[in-house]
Amino acid sequence: MKFKILSMFIILGVLSILPMIYTGQFDPLSFIPGLNSSSSGHALLKAQAPKNLTNAVTDEKIQVYKWRDENGVMQFSNTPPPTTAHTEQVELNPYSNLVQAVKVPAKEEPKQIVQADSPNPYSVQGMKKVMDDARGVEELLNNRYQQQQKMIDKL
Repeated sequence: MKFKILSMFIILGVLSILPMIYTGQFDPLSFIPGLNSSSSGHALLKAQAPKNLTNAVTDEKIQVYKWRDENGVMQFSNTPPPTTAHTEQVELNPYSNLVQAVKVPAKEEPKQIVQADSPNPYSVQGMKKVMDDARGVEELLNNRYQQQQKMIDKL
């Protein structure tokens, strides 16, 4: 019973701390001696970044300096590097990464096929043609029936 209560307290403690770790309000590595999470490269870069930097979007061309530091890491800056190592000046165009719009072809209207010999079946002329065709089929069937009767009579 004591073990169940203790395990429930541990689970509740972990579940209450996980959201704080996820949101960055609590750093569990700071409690482990010998590990200092503030000395990581990400934390150092975050500390050096301006606090008011939220968006670096502009409509103007930007001059950027590009070089490799002593560790071989590619560096970018808007100010020239302190050393005169192999530095490349790059001009960034704000419109170079825009995705071109898809050109939609003009909608072609379907061509209407007009048949002069077959009128609309719902018009008066069309109904007359349908009735004439039906009479023709009736005559063909009657002729066929008569031929079959003649063949049966001959047997």
